[in-house]
Amino acid sequence: MKKIVNTHIAQLALFSALFWVTLSCTNKDHAIGQQPGKRTLTDLGEIPVQIVGRPEYALNEFQMAAYHNNFVFVATSDGLWKNNLLTKEWSRSGFAGQKVACIFRHPTVENKLFAGIVPAENTGEKSLYISNDGGETWTAAESPVHDDFNNRYETYVSMAVRPAHPDQIYANLEGGTMIAVSTDGGMTWQRMNYEKNSNLGYRSTIVFLPDNPDQLFQGSENPFDDAWLGRYDIDAADPVKLTHFIKVVDRTVFGNRRPIELQTHAFTGNSIYVGQEGALAKVSGTTTQFIFKSEEDNPTFPYAYIYGIWVDPSDSHHLLFGGSVNGPQTALSLFETVDEGKTIRQVTANPTLATAQVCKIIATNTDPAILMYDPTTERVRLFQYKLN
Repeated sequence: MKKIVNTHIAQLALFSALFWVTLSCTNKDHAIGQQPGKRTLTDLGEIPVQIVGRPEYALNEFQMAAYHNNFVFVATSDGLWKNNLLTKEWSRSGFAGQKVACIFRHPTVENKLFAGIVPAENTGEKSLYISNDGGETWTAAESPVHDDFNNRYETYVSMAVRPAHPDQIYANLEGGTMIAVSTDGGMTWQRMNYEKNSNLGYRSTIVFLPDNPDQLFQGSENPFDDAWLGRYDIDAADPVKLTHFIKVVDRTVFGNRRPIELQTHAFTGNSIYVGQEGALAKVSGTTTQFIFKSEEDNPTFPYAYIYGIWVDPSDSHHLLFGGSVNGPQTALSLFETVDEGKTIRQVTANPTLATAQVCKIIATNTDPAILMYDPTTERVRLFQYKLN
């Protein structure tokens, strides 16, 4: 399994020009197409404090950002921050001095947010907080999942709400494939199937298809070098019970390309977009289509871990996606396609961004927002990719 390592990143700065570099593909049908409508990166400024990222990955792996009511919320090592897209101003939204593991907006309950916290050792500190006022105030969950052996509450890294069941919340815990379930809106939790302990391994991530409340999908690389997209059935009588697990896509297709980002949308039907190590896949039923795929030993494209995906709601063939590579970067790993991967362009900009890491791409009510991180200066900066 390949690991992300720290790289020397140049200071992020304001810039004025955006240009396109067209990259050819190894597949014969990847002909050069027309450039999409001209867009520019608009700089919304940086968080005004240093933010320590994970040494092997750009900040958090999964739900490190969320959009709500003109604000982009960002989970960091120094609390929760938010950027007002109208004023371009950053402000705190709680948990100063604490490491926030994930931020998740409830898809159907107005103003409800969840924040996963990495609790300090030997403090009894809760690991999950809920806001019912859009992040203004936070209340600790009554009983998050507790690790009795280490006497601490377990960290929540990825969350999903069961469609048509707004009080049924599912979460991937920090260790391996263990999923926790709440049936009361997130206040109390049980490990799936009432397991007594969690497991170890790479962190995993979960998602629901918008029109399928009966099955939960999980992306993982457990055991080591075995990457897959799996599916559980939810028991009709007890939503804590997850049964009939199958690997919808297994290592024969994914190899060791660990899923990092899972996205589903009402406008893309039963498709799951899977950001991976060196790849972006679209899984529809039992069919897997690689929209982007780079080989480490023959890289047509940079071998980027895809942390961020944006699918255009007006045209699902138009995607913006990006991440960071394993080793020194010489160009921003931000890509765009208007024909679902038949042609792919690498978006490049002022050289001061050439080695920045794309951490997340967040859908807003207008243009996608792109979160970038500079591990050398430990600064986080937000951009919007605006259509002129």
